[in-house]
Amino acid sequence: MNVIINVGNYESAVNLLNQIKKREHIPFDIRITNTHFVNLNKLVGKTLFKKDSLYINSKTLWEIMQTNIGYGSHNYHGLSPEDVIIALRNITRPSIVFSTKNNRIAIITIKNSHFNQPIMIVIEIGASLRGNVNANVYKIVTMYPKSNSDKYLSKLSKECLLYKK
Repeated sequence: MNVIINVGNYESAVNLLNQIKKREHIPFDIRITNTHFVNLNKLVGKTLFKKDSLYINSKTLWEIMQTNIGYGSHNYHGLSPEDVIIALRNITRPSIVFSTKNNRIAIITIKNSHFNQPIMIVIEIGASLRGNVNANVYKIVTMYPKSNSDKYLSKLSKECLLYKK
């Protein structure tokens, strides 16, 4: 399935996310456009991302938007479609960027969700796509409301912290 979420078109993107939220799909990869997340390279002062294509699996997206208590591969975080789009639209204006284990970058947005908390977005570098294990893409592995960012930040090593506003 070839699905593209254009975060530059807010209304269309929210409508598409509402459709995904309503029913669990057979897993497929979704391309996300107009995030301009490659601009984070300038902010952190080094090249983290070489191309401006971002992906997420439909099952991951469905799970992070579920409001009932439970989990699939990910916890059900109860993000609204609006939370997801606002976080993606503000990915280049983070409060914190840091590296994690398994070749991943975590970004804590400055904009708040309906939980009145920022959203943490975790991106895997060099990820595969469904049906293409050699794709080498940037893929969102999870998104969730993140409270106590400062407390979390204090536990990070200096090498992991890439940017703090």
